[in-house]
Amino acid sequence: MLAELIRLGFRFAFTFSDDSYSCNSSQPEENAHSAGLILCKVATILPVDSCLAPCVAEVVDCPIRLYFTIDTSETIALQESPPGILVENIKEFTKVFAQRLSDEEYRGGRVRLTWSIGGLHFSQRQVVFSQFSTRESFIRSLSSIHYLGKGTYTDCALGNMTAEMTRHPSGQKTSLFSVVITDGHVTGSPCGGMKACAEKARDQGIRIFSVAATRTVDEAGLREIANQPIEVYRDDYIAVDLADGRPKIMTDTIDRIIKVMKHQAYLECYKDSCLETPGNLGPKGYSGAKGMIGLKGDRGPNGFLGESGDSGPPGHAGDKGTTGNPGDAGLTGDAGLPGPTGDKGRDGFNYPGSRGPTGDRGDPGRKGPRGSRGECGPKGAQGAKGGPGDLGGEGMLGQPGSRGPRGEAGPDGDIGPAGDPGLTECDVMTYIRETCGCCDCEKRCGPLDIVFVIDSSESVGLSNFTLEKHFVINTINRLGSMASDPSSLTGTRVGVVQYSHNGTFEVIRLNDPNINSVGAFKNAVKNLQWIAGGTFTPSALKYAYDQLIRDGRRAGAKVNVVVITDGRYDPRDDDALLPYLCAAGEDVEVNAIGVGDMFGQIGDDEILTSIVCQQKSRVTGMRRFADLVAEDFINRMETVLCPDPVTVCPDLPCKSEPDVARCAMRPVDIVFLLDGSERLGDDNFRHVRAFLQEVAGTLTLAKGRADRLRARLALVQYGRDTENHVAFQLTHDPALIADGVARMPYLETASSVTPAILHAINNVLSSGGTRQSRRNAEVSFVFITDGVADTQNIDEAVSAMRRAQVVTTVIATGSDVDQDVLVKLAMGDQDAVFKPTDLSDSSFFSRFIQWIC
Repeated sequence: MLAELIRLGFRFAFTFSDDSYSCNSSQPEENAHSAGLILCKVATILPVDSCLAPCVAEVVDCPIRLYFTIDTSETIALQESPPGILVENIKEFTKVFAQRLSDEEYRGGRVRLTWSIGGLHFSQRQVVFSQFSTRESFIRSLSSIHYLGKGTYTDCALGNMTAEMTRHPSGQKTSLFSVVITDGHVTGSPCGGMKACAEKARDQGIRIFSVAATRTVDEAGLREIANQPIEVYRDDYIAVDLADGRPKIMTDTIDRIIKVMKHQAYLECYKDSCLETPGNLGPKGYSGAKGMIGLKGDRGPNGFLGESGDSGPPGHAGDKGTTGNPGDAGLTGDAGLPGPTGDKGRDGFNYPGSRGPTGDRGDPGRKGPRGSRGECGPKGAQGAKGGPGDLGGEGMLGQPGSRGPRGEAGPDGDIGPAGDPGLTECDVMTYIRETCGCCDCEKRCGPLDIVFVIDSSESVGLSNFTLEKHFVINTINRLGSMASDPSSLTGTRVGVVQYSHNGTFEVIRLNDPNINSVGAFKNAVKNLQWIAGGTFTPSALKYAYDQLIRDGRRAGAKVNVVVITDGRYDPRDDDALLPYLCAAGEDVEVNAIGVGDMFGQIGDDEILTSIVCQQKSRVTGMRRFADLVAEDFINRMETVLCPDPVTVCPDLPCKSEPDVARCAMRPVDIVFLLDGSERLGDDNFRHVRAFLQEVAGTLTLAKGRADRLRARLALVQYGRDTENHVAFQLTHDPALIADGVARMPYLETASSVTPAILHAINNVLSSGGTRQSRRNAEVSFVFITDGVADTQNIDEAVSAMRRAQVVTTVIATGSDVDQDVLVKLAMGDQDAVFKPTDLSDSSFFSRFIQWIC
């Protein structure tokens, strides 16, 4: 092999000592590749590092395409004050990120990394701010980003990102990466859903890093975006953090992502050894004649190898020799010196294994409870006329005659026992009141015109917007009869303006002829859909006065305006319109409720004070939208809107104290989810049964399947994994409820809450694709648990409840509870977690019923 190297024009210098040697080589550039292959073979005999330089293949070009997908929707723009500052901080994060990307020879010159960078930003629409270009050009393009506001359609942004990254494929293998910066929150999925669009991007070979804009995020949404393994592509990456009230660009996130991208690109571009890539076949050589074998010379002193002489002429082929005798076996050679230590291998990544096979089918479940009594069958056909009947028997006794005169006293003067008293008319009416609730008293507030102005922007969030609608409905429940005719001078008329960005107002007008009852108004409110755009509060106040109040108010009726917002609004709106309602005069009273938004930030007091004409007593602040539907706050608003109510009861034979039946005027579908784990215990299980039966007896149940008011109940007991026992589906039948509670077995197993939530959503609120919950009803999940359970994927289950517009309540059992889990089940509302010492305690029971109704 050395002779072949010399033939290729190599020059070698060897230096030997007692225990080592060294080798230096040089070679013509045109023979470098062939020499590399030969020296790789020599290296197995002469493992000298300096001789192995030709063994390294040529530097491999490794182009990388990186695309930034940046959320500039309202939830990003208004998350920090002043509005839009977080977008500017994210732009700075992206700039620092791009500055750290430079073309380089990586891993000792094995590959040459080159970067091409592009990007878009998005809300409900997408704007490409940079096509793929150099680092310098990309950084200049960042300045064109200005937040879009409005809602968040992340799935559409992912689809456009994929199209941009695969639009002009190059012939060379290119590594594709995308950095998506968002809060994980979405307002709609018109492009097929975030998870599906992320999967399509992965199918195109794009690796997506999911980066949280700040620490206030929807983690489940961020994990749907990221590639697998999550530990690599969603490793708690964050763009901007707040340190001592100041924004901090998280350069650690940048460095970790760049390190992963370089490593992944290196694995795609580089082959471990030049020997793994065979070269092109050379031309077939000519067969030379066999030369004479020279005599072995004496070993000379160490020196430089001389130049190779010219090849002699080919010799004549010799005669074929005879086969010689086999030689004796040679002596065993001495063991060679140990080879040098190999290079340290590349850092590896811990990837999760593939999903295991499906388990064996489980045993059949227990026999279900006995079904309810079926509906009456249709009337049968008329039978044939019968023959003459037999003679009738003795007739019934006639009516008793009139009362006779008092008889004479008996011989002993004793008075006989008193007879049973008959039912009085008052008793009959009491029975009617208790069974049908049709004689309940009614509260009347006189002529009132009430206008609710509710924030429907993205920063409010779908769950909070639903709570706003519940607040409006619950408040009107307390204010008595609606005006049967919009022109009537008595009764209550209600209008609603829901607003987002300019031009997106939706209204229920004060003089709408179709709103002639509480039920009609509730249906109209339920049908309002979350707009999920920007926040143009000043324009909404002007719209409410111009379109509803100015020309629609009644003579002699007081107008109350209730504004619900987080206080912040888009600075592109006209702030001079904030006190617009103040010019309407004393007959228009404005109240503002400032609620913390979906990020837990409280309302802006200065803005709210401007809305209520500088009368701070009319501003109410609260941290959570859930506080809007709390019993004490509804009572407070009832007093504000109807300070001097008149209670009117029907003219019945006997009067009773004014009473409004529980949930009588409010449609509620309540699903109880009972933790049937062994921690509950037999005694507590019996107490829960009694509690559920008492709840069913206290609430005013619906009168039938078509009843759009009152309450319906369902009960699910859950255990391990998918072991969920449905005691009864949503029903208004007291007999079915009592039978289901009585027959419910105690599972006494482990506890998994996530499958129970998903089972209730998919099999109780709906069945076979058909909706079972009433469209106009509030859906309430009541958890009875200590929170100690398998909570894997509980965040996804909570997100599913939010999407189903479920309101949750938690009743904690026992003293040893997992508070974090209880608060998660209550969707962050501490007030929705009840911790009774005894389920039969009357004060707890009263508070719970008030909370539900």
